[in-house]
Amino acid sequence: MKKLYSLIWLFIVLPFIGYTQQASQQEIKNSGEYYYGTGTGYSENEAREHAISRVSQMISLNVSSNFTKRVKETEKEFDSQVNQVIETHSMATLNNVKSNVKMLQGGQYEVFCYIKKSEVTKIFDERKKMIAGMFEKAKSNEENGNLKFALKYNYFGLLLLQSIPSENVVYNGLNLTQELPSAINRILNGVEYKVLSDQELSDQERRLIVDVNYKQKPVSLLDVTFWAGAENRASSTVRDGKAIIDLFGSSTSFDDLKLFTEYMNYNARKEFKPVETLWPILKKPTFDNMRKLSLNAPEKTQPSATSTDIELQYDKTADIPESKILENTQIFLDVLKQQNLKDRFDGDVFLQTKLKDYLDFNNPEPTILGYDLNINPTIGGFEVRRIPVIHHYPTLSKNHSKQTTEYCVLDFDTEGNLIDFNLCITESLYDTFRAQGDFANDWKQRQEIVKFVEKYRTAYLTRDIETIDKMFADDALIIVGREIKRKPKMQDNVKYNQLPGQPTFEKIRLTKEQYISRQKRVFKHQKDISLDFSTFEIRSKSNAKNVYGVEMRQNYASTTYADEGYLFLMIDFNEANPTVYIRAWQPNEWDSASLVNTANFRVYK
Repeated sequence: MKKLYSLIWLFIVLPFIGYTQQASQQEIKNSGEYYYGTGTGYSENEAREHAISRVSQMISLNVSSNFTKRVKETEKEFDSQVNQVIETHSMATLNNVKSNVKMLQGGQYEVFCYIKKSEVTKIFDERKKMIAGMFEKAKSNEENGNLKFALKYNYFGLLLLQSIPSENVVYNGLNLTQELPSAINRILNGVEYKVLSDQELSDQERRLIVDVNYKQKPVSLLDVTFWAGAENRASSTVRDGKAIIDLFGSSTSFDDLKLFTEYMNYNARKEFKPVETLWPILKKPTFDNMRKLSLNAPEKTQPSATSTDIELQYDKTADIPESKILENTQIFLDVLKQQNLKDRFDGDVFLQTKLKDYLDFNNPEPTILGYDLNINPTIGGFEVRRIPVIHHYPTLSKNHSKQTTEYCVLDFDTEGNLIDFNLCITESLYDTFRAQGDFANDWKQRQEIVKFVEKYRTAYLTRDIETIDKMFADDALIIVGREIKRKPKMQDNVKYNQLPGQPTFEKIRLTKEQYISRQKRVFKHQKDISLDFSTFEIRSKSNAKNVYGVEMRQNYASTTYADEGYLFLMIDFNEANPTVYIRAWQPNEWDSASLVNTANFRVYK
């Protein structure tokens, strides 16, 4: 059988305890209770690597028989594939790998490494813990209606189950082997679709607006695929209980539409390194994810040639420039309908540039429905939230085009002039933050954080590298209406406290620089780009009034690349304008325990 060496890194990262003389090397070898290996080299580290490769070979050979039904049949040799499965456990925590080092004649080192077989089971216990954590995340997302991430965590956990040499995996009384597939089937079978609007846009184009519910509540986030005509497979993102689906060519005459709920989440596989490694190796389980949507009712309607019907809702006792806001909202919708700025918002270079980039990179269209919109007061004026639009990305999903349901938020000054627009976070997240703000009596601050994050997401969709660069700079930032400006950071105000297992702040700073450099190249060469959040938390700082930490995981996809990362912000509301002191970016190679968060920082003001 081919020698297996890919577990070298499994123990390199782990501490070594000096070898004691309680048992000789021969006694260890004869006992049958240990995995062991000897290596030589002209440096101690080189010799240790060779010794560890022998240890890892013994481990792989011992467990390989347990993976005969799980490893895919490919051109690779079976033992090599098994070794890759075992390699995914390399970050497990073990504290009693032991070694003995001695010098040989000729200046070489000899290292003998050994570990009890009983201790190796902890490798697999760590994986069980990781899978159980995914299952808990999935349950939380399912309860919140974020079925996209509920399915993702459940499926990734199910894949990782195959990297444990046991037919039935139980952790803390939870039978993961049964619970994970059961949860996936429950979600796939529980989603309900209903056509709300069927619009005949032209002889070759048809638009459906579909209501999507789960357990009688709107689905917050979910992806579905379907045939969109002319042998063209497409996908649509369900957002806040609605899916806007465009059909073309022959599919415009369908009496029913087959919808396939996305549950594998191929583009997100890099979020967890073990999942990425296992993806091409293990047999991936499949589920019945097809649902048939009847298109017989309601009757098809023709789009109106007149202006869109807009109804604004607000506190009638408030002094709000309703007519001006209504006028500018209509102009904004006309720009999207016509896909052309013409002379609209003439003189406002910021707004014209942002709108042009939004049109060029996202192909947005209004959904041609009547709008019932709320006007909310903000620090700088007013906002109109949740204008539904559809985005088209021809190359974003593997082998097919992608359609996403989105919602715009428009920002107005006190006179009703449109000064900015952004893409909304999901309604479920917004409602959560609103409820938290009402409870803590700090909605004003949380609202600004929401708007800042919406601006951040929109910067990616409009490829505004200048705004993104500012958001990741080491300077402090001040939020002034639609603008973000730099100002010198007062270094003594905020201190970073590195916790065990976490990176240094210097490491994070370098990672940010590398990220921005790469993102500039991506913006230049990628045809389509999308960004969403899998988690988003706002936490008030316990030792500093009006200071908040924002912790987010973002999922990023482009035509040829997809990844996941973590962004942390610290925002101070004690000055005239909100100030962002800390922006920490971490890619996905660090686990959750090592992520920088609100607890890492102390504020001295």
